[in-house]
Amino acid sequence: MSSTQENTALSLVASGALGGAAEAGAGLSIPVPFANRIVLLEDAHIAGTTHIRNIDELATGLESGYELELVRDTTNTQDAWAIRVLADGAKVGFIPADRNEVLARLMDGGKKLGATVTGKERLGNWHKIHMEVYLDD
Repeated sequence: MSSTQENTALSLVASGALGGAAEAGAGLSIPVPFANRIVLLEDAHIAGTTHIRNIDELATGLESGYELELVRDTTNTQDAWAIRVLADGAKVGFIPADRNEVLARLMDGGKKLGATVTGKERLGNWHKIHMEVYLDD
C-alpha cells in the first residue's frame, strides 16, 4: 500500500466514512476469526447427581443436545480441580474428579469450556447423564 493509499484509508477511518460505507453495503470485507470446537471428553457422566436435591426435575429437561455450562469451583475443599456442571444456572453436578485436572488447568488459563448432553439413563435412584466436553478455541 502506498503512502497516499494509507493516508486515504486513515482519513476514511478518522471521518467515520468507513462505517458509513460498510452500512451502505460498499463491500467492505474484514476477515473475522472463527471458532474451532475441540472435543476434550467424548463421553463423560455428570458426577454427584445423587446429591442434587431436585435432580428428578432437572434431569427431565436434559435431553440430547442440551448445552451445559461449566464453572470452576476454586473454593471446593474436597477437590482442588473441581468444575461444576450447570443447567440454566442450576447445579446438576460436577466433572468427575478423575477427569477434571487438565480441564481445570485450561479453564484457569482462560479457556472457555462447555458441555453438551449426549444421553441419559436412570439406574435405580441415579440419573446417569452423559455429556461431551469441548473447548471453543
